[in-house]
Amino acid sequence: MALALMDLETLEMAKKRDHKIMITDEAIEKVPYIRYKEIPEEEYPIIQMLAKKVLQLSKDENESNEVAITYSMDNLEDERDAEYCFGIDFGDEHSADPMRDSYSYHLICGSKECVVISLHNHPSLSKISLVDVRFFLEHLAIKLLIVVTNMGNIYYLVKTNKFDRQKAIELFNEAVSVNNKARGLKALQKASEYFLKSCHKAGIVYEDR
Repeated sequence: MALALMDLETLEMAKKRDHKIMITDEAIEKVPYIRYKEIPEEEYPIIQMLAKKVLQLSKDENESNEVAITYSMDNLEDERDAEYCFGIDFGDEHSADPMRDSYSYHLICGSKECVVISLHNHPSLSKISLVDVRFFLEHLAIKLLIVVTNMGNIYYLVKTNKFDRQKAIELFNEAVSVNNKARGLKALQKASEYFLKSCHKAGIVYEDR
């Protein structure tokens, strides 16, 4: 089953529904330490560090616009150092694309296991979007997708060992149908919420912290 196409006009409206919030040092410090479901405990401090890194890079080098970081839990370097072993893409206010970065591309497309963590920030403080969901479902190597807002809040999706890709695509396509029929911001928000509230049926955990 293929992922449904999304109406570009309504997606653009969804992306631009709020104004960009500039990142502060307080927001970076606020990024929580989370015990992510389905993720090994030794990865928790690394993930917190990377989520803070997303905001720090965005603040210092990208005018508080989107930054995407890609990291693999299956790093086979002799001396693993998460401070350096990740890919980065600098985006604009409304999007970032990890696949533009060669190292991120290598991690996502070269992994035979579901071990990749993808993180990016949302300058408008929005939750996980349908664009994010599509990326998460398209790439089976991505185990955990994290959105950190410019205020330091975390939203995430993680594939469990009960992940059912066909069911997930069905739910996504239903959400896209809602999105493409949406008129107004509240309706657009309901489209993405439709998937987030239903994704547990496909073996996906969604949480906001």
